[in-house]
Amino acid sequence: MNSCTATPAYINTPKAQQSGENFFIQQFQVSCLGQFSYYIESNNEAAIIDPMRDYEEYIKFCESRNSVIKYVILTHLHADFVAGHLDLAKITGAQIVLGPQAVTQYQVKIAQDEELLPLGRAYLRVLHTPGHTLESSCFVLVVDGKDHVVFSGDSLFLEEVGRPDLASKSSGLTTQQLAQLLYNSLKNKVMKLNDDVILYPGHGAGSSCGKAIGAGTVSTIGEQKLKNWALQNITEEEFVKISTDIPAPPQYFFHDVQLNRQGANDLQNIKSKVTKALSYQEFTQVAADGALILDSRDIINKGIIKGSINITQVATLASFVGILFKPDQRIVIVADEGKEEITIIRLLRIGYENILGYLEGGFDNYVRNGGEVQQLNIVDLKDFLNTNDQPQNHVFIDCRNPVEFKTTGIIPGSLMIPLFQIENQLDLIPKDKTLHIYCRSGARAKTAATILLQHGYSDFVLIQNAGHEHIVKEHQIQVQKVE
Repeated sequence: MNSCTATPAYINTPKAQQSGENFFIQQFQVSCLGQFSYYIESNNEAAIIDPMRDYEEYIKFCESRNSVIKYVILTHLHADFVAGHLDLAKITGAQIVLGPQAVTQYQVKIAQDEELLPLGRAYLRVLHTPGHTLESSCFVLVVDGKDHVVFSGDSLFLEEVGRPDLASKSSGLTTQQLAQLLYNSLKNKVMKLNDDVILYPGHGAGSSCGKAIGAGTVSTIGEQKLKNWALQNITEEEFVKISTDIPAPPQYFFHDVQLNRQGANDLQNIKSKVTKALSYQEFTQVAADGALILDSRDIINKGIIKGSINITQVATLASFVGILFKPDQRIVIVADEGKEEITIIRLLRIGYENILGYLEGGFDNYVRNGGEVQQLNIVDLKDFLNTNDQPQNHVFIDCRNPVEFKTTGIIPGSLMIPLFQIENQLDLIPKDKTLHIYCRSGARAKTAATILLQHGYSDFVLIQNAGHEHIVKEHQIQVQKVE
């Protein structure tokens, strides 16, 4: 006799857009930061949760739906990006809402635990879930008296939780104490939600706000009870040990959380100030005065401007800049034509405002004027495999992250030097050998190579559009496990 087991409703994957008779939800994604924000609407009243600094898209979307923004909600004071709540509230008249224990230098509504915020024919219920930060809160969309969706902020991600080490200075608590708070928030608040409640997290894979966030953009509480290590039957001690075993946060995080606490500059004012086209002469002068030349071009086969650092638009440009350079770094931009403004926007999203402008005409203009260019040996994987120069003749530098080392292993004998540590470990990198620099996709490798160029290294091989997995597969290399 054949038998079959029905798939629980909470396993069926929800979508980025949800709608019903009395509500509408739209998820917005900024992939370069792994960040999600949300538009929630009921009966022509809307709330925006965790808006990005470049807020125009939310206003246009709201206008297209003939609704009025009633609330601008922050699930917590963010560390990885500058939120657009102040500009949105100023333009729309919406009320800014944060959870209990939030401290800001501007006027907001501090919501209470379990408070109901009326929104059209629905409600947003506040669940105070401290741990990631003290004010961290989830917001539950209640429709027709039933919990329908939870917007979990940085308390709960897909297959991961928020890091508990960001608020130790401001809260006076240790990272371990914050992890204990998060454990109890999850057990006593989030896990008590019904399994069919849809989960919309604050971040996805690639964000530094969690150690190893899973792929995907939306889930359910029931699915996470099955897949998320933090929602299993583990002790508080085990949870604290796992959640606090995490690399140090990017340096810009503490800058951004302070901007969100005190209030950032008006976006349009700062944007108009820094979006300046520079002539070749102006560009070379500010570069000579010590400004960082940020090359955001995706393809650099023709070379790079001497002294520049390549962080591509394909890569997570904002977070790479935030990891490698201090927030007050003076920056001048070289971008692909037509992409100057998006490069500037990505920097402003993380509060990097000391932008002196961009080179008009880009790299080609620099070359036409006789500017000095440095070359990188960038080859296709096929061409590399057809040469007699085999991998064993190279010093392999793996500039991926520690989590990736553990997940997929390393090429035996390679130097494990994450991109954000490269300048601190130059003594490990020989100058008398060919350096084969790689990562997962090639973007971090190009950044690493341009950094090493500034320190006198010149003999590189970079494989275009190929990383660790490609190299291992094509050369049939047995990877070495990393504990």
